[in-house]
Amino acid sequence: MFIRTILLLLITFTTLLPQAGGKTFDAEMQALLSDSFFTSCFAGIKVHNLTKGTDIYAHEDKKLMNPASNMKIITSAAGLVYLGPRFAFTTTLGYTGTIEGDVLKGDLVIVGRCDPDFKIDSLSKIFDVVTAHGIREIKGDIVIDISYKDSLFWGEGWMWDDDGAVTSPFMSALNVYGNTVKVMITPRAGQKPLVTVYPVTGYFEIVNEAKTGSYNDLKVWRDYLERTNRIFVRGTVAATSQTLVYFFNVWKPELYMATLVKEVLVRNGLKVNGKIREAEGSYQMTQLYEFQHPYSKLINQLNKKSDNLYTEMVLLALGSISRKKNISFNDGKKFLDSLVVRVGRKPGDYRFADGSGVSRYNVVSADLLTAILNYLYEKNGENFSIFFNSLPIGGVDGTLAGRMKSGLAYNNVRAKTGSLSGVSSLSGYLKAASGDMISFSILMQNFTGSAAAARNYQDRICELIAKYN
Repeated sequence: MFIRTILLLLITFTTLLPQAGGKTFDAEMQALLSDSFFTSCFAGIKVHNLTKGTDIYAHEDKKLMNPASNMKIITSAAGLVYLGPRFAFTTTLGYTGTIEGDVLKGDLVIVGRCDPDFKIDSLSKIFDVVTAHGIREIKGDIVIDISYKDSLFWGEGWMWDDDGAVTSPFMSALNVYGNTVKVMITPRAGQKPLVTVYPVTGYFEIVNEAKTGSYNDLKVWRDYLERTNRIFVRGTVAATSQTLVYFFNVWKPELYMATLVKEVLVRNGLKVNGKIREAEGSYQMTQLYEFQHPYSKLINQLNKKSDNLYTEMVLLALGSISRKKNISFNDGKKFLDSLVVRVGRKPGDYRFADGSGVSRYNVVSADLLTAILNYLYEKNGENFSIFFNSLPIGGVDGTLAGRMKSGLAYNNVRAKTGSLSGVSSLSGYLKAASGDMISFSILMQNFTGSAAAARNYQDRICELIAKYN
């Protein structure tokens, strides 16, 4: 009788242990999801134990929801599976005609292949390459070849009133500085404020109608309605204010890049006689240099910083597997569908409108996202390591730097965030108290106001999972 009593007490105590697994975990999750926040907000959740190969929890995990930037999980994973980590995004510099003495009797040609990582310091490299071949004058034009991709500059379902925002960059086969511009407004007592841009260029027309005064009431925008690169500055900037900084996307990024190249060459004493123009038809080019940026190095920017340009360039690169010119986003989406099949799901059950999650037309499920996370962990060796290390770390870096600053989720959760108005998502991995590796996906949508509440619930769920035994 005594032994029976002891056993009964042990069983009762075990079932009451926090996060001991099974019913206790389910009860904790059910209590959380019973909050009034979820009266109108939909949630799709899937939690899977990768170590044991079993599902821990599912709530509306087959329901279709907008993933926001959790769409990047699908695109970046497809990039690793089908392109491979050593795939390189390239920008090629070459020339037509001949070099006679220090004169290029032909055109300087820049061929774009959707490299999202071409930075400002690469412009000086172009000057170094050109002058290393003895060229001090270009008789012809600066020619840009953007035939690698089609003419669509945004993903399906991107919203017109997001134009101007750096989160909606225009897409091109030639990209530079993330296809953005930095605008700086510095007050000057008794004068208009000083307006400067970075990178330094004449590509933008600055309309400065602002004044320096006693308070800040400034409006700065790029003329997106007319699709120009005219930047307006209106209102008042306080004389005591520090320099105010704004960022905008750039219309026609390929011309932006060509302009920057020409300006760097001229600024450093090289004479360019011709104009900037787009390549027409076929031509014979002698290669001078090729910039290469491997995908394995770029995926961190894609996932940790949730970079939309990088993601859409990966989608186009996927399209290059089957097509070498005039590549479309649809060419790349075929490989997203292939990944869906590979993880045991049906492509027709979901909709992929873009690669980055900007579009409101994307619909996926928590079940699909965990299936992809599971596939990478179980079947993809080197690819899993690269993917895992590209994800934001809870409380440490990327888009999770300001979240999960304490508890078991801190420096444990590796997950991709997602956010649109009324949509918030978090999917990735963590290690539970049991030592088991866990995959999870949390999709939330149809709430009003700030996403802070949704993120708080996601962080609490991660803490519950991390305590799981």
